[in-house]
Amino acid sequence: MNIANFHKLIKSLQGLNDKQRLEIESALHQYSSSESIYHLLEERLVEQPECPHCHSSLINRHGKTQSTQRYRCKNCLKTFVAATGTPLARLRHKERWKDYFYCMIKSMPLREAASHCSITLTTSFRWRHRFLEIPTLLQPSTLEGIIEADETFYPYSEKGERHLIRKPRKRGMKAKKSGRSSDDWVKVVTVRDRNQHTYDNTFAHVTSDALTKELEGKVQKDSVLCSDGFKTYIKFSKDNELTHKRLNVSAGIRVIENVFHIQNVNSYHSKLKLWLAKFHGVATKYLTHYLGWFRFMDNKENCNENSLFKIQQQLVGT
Repeated sequence: MNIANFHKLIKSLQGLNDKQRLEIESALHQYSSSESIYHLLEERLVEQPECPHCHSSLINRHGKTQSTQRYRCKNCLKTFVAATGTPLARLRHKERWKDYFYCMIKSMPLREAASHCSITLTTSFRWRHRFLEIPTLLQPSTLEGIIEADETFYPYSEKGERHLIRKPRKRGMKAKKSGRSSDDWVKVVTVRDRNQHTYDNTFAHVTSDALTKELEGKVQKDSVLCSDGFKTYIKFSKDNELTHKRLNVSAGIRVIENVFHIQNVNSYHSKLKLWLAKFHGVATKYLTHYLGWFRFMDNKENCNENSLFKIQQQLVGT
């Protein structure tokens, strides 16, 4: 709507009766959360114009596509919309996004979410992993106090792939080897403090250097690290000037001085595996998305569809 028509609309509101005003208010309340995300993205382009292709600030409005403002870069001559270059690019049915956020809060499998939102299974899959891109990147900025560290393992999976790198494994069959050195398992390291701040990620090899790189600037120097005595954690503590409390779990020593233990991180692993079981297997290449999803859901304040909407808004600042 151009400025002249907008001013005419404002003037026409003065003659509305009470019933008409209520209808206007009702229509405004139906302004969906997904549309407000687009509104924020478009505001960003107005305040900080930038082409997502060449990052030039010389852009012009270039008509509309399906009621969405389109832009054109003077430098590279490419066209784009506000969502180009973000996880929301090329996603359709914006009016159903909030319903899908509800499905994700309820941890619905793909088919159940697709049925609930009246979308195809392919669309359900695409939306899930697009909406999980932002939560996956959210890791705690600080870990302090008493910190617990431990690793857990998940079978390497190529679920959904048409061409497998390895020979297919029948359902229920176990991996050939067990332990940290086996390629049949994916290593996930979880570091969690007593304030419920949780870092977790997949590792090809769990080494002190890899941990130091991942946790650089996050672990406070005066913290105490509790672990099961894995040599990597011992060296990591020494390299980062941390007090280390080693628990000899195999000998039955699970708690030291009634304070130091790794029961919180072990409980977190148990809840995570129980939650993942409802998806009947997760492809290894998407495992970090599910880790981010559960990490986000572990905060009880995030257990509503509006929280997922707000987290999508963070892409405006990226």
